Amino acid sequence: MPVGNSKKTLAVSNLPEEVSISDRQISIDVVDNRLQKTTDASFEFLRKFAEEIVNDAAPNKRPLEMNVFLLDPEEISILNEKHLFKEGPTDVLAFPIDELDSVPDQPVYLMGDVCICPEIAAEQAKEKNIDFVDEIALLLTHGILHLLGYDHDEEKAEAEMKEIEKTLLTRHAKHLRSKND
Repeated sequence: MPVGNSKKTLAVSNLPEEVSISDRQISIDVVDNRLQKTTDASFEFLRKFAEEIVNDAAPNKRPLEMNVFLLDPEEISILNEKHLFKEGPTDVLAFPIDELDSVPDQPVYLMGDVCICPEIAAEQAKEKNIDFVDEIALLLTHGILHLLGYDHDEEKAEAEMKEIEKTLLTRHAKHLRSKND
C-alpha cells in the first residue's frame, strides 16, 4: 500500500471481469516503489514464492489477489508510524483487505498488500549472517500470514505463527531459491 494511495484504489481486480467462484486463479503483483535501489530483489522470485506460500497456506481461497510492494525505508517508516504508531523503518507490513471468513462483495478474494523494505531486510540478513534471499522469503511469508489473519500479539499466537512460518519456509524456500540462483 504505497503512501498516498487508498485501500479502495488498490482493491481493483486484475483478474478477468467474468471470474467464477470455482476459478483457481491467483494474481500476485510485485511493485518496486523504491527511488534508490541499493538491493536487488527479483520480481519473479517474489511472485513465485508468494504463490507457493499462498497455495499452501490458503488452499481454499480462489480466485485471489495480493500485492507485494517494495518500499524505501522512508516510505515504510511513514506507513509504520501511520498504521502501527511506531517510529522508524520496519522490515515488513501487511494490510489485509478482505477478511478470510467474510463473504466478499466480488468473486475475487482480495488478500491485501505486503510491503517489504529490502534495505532493512539486507541489514537484518547481515546481522543474522544469513542470505538476503532467505530473509526476504521469511518477510514475505510473515506478511502473507498476517494477510491470512495470523498475528503475534500474544505468546501463544506468536508461537503458532512462528511454527507455521518455519513449516512453510522448510517446504518452499530452498526449492524456490534454487530457481532464483
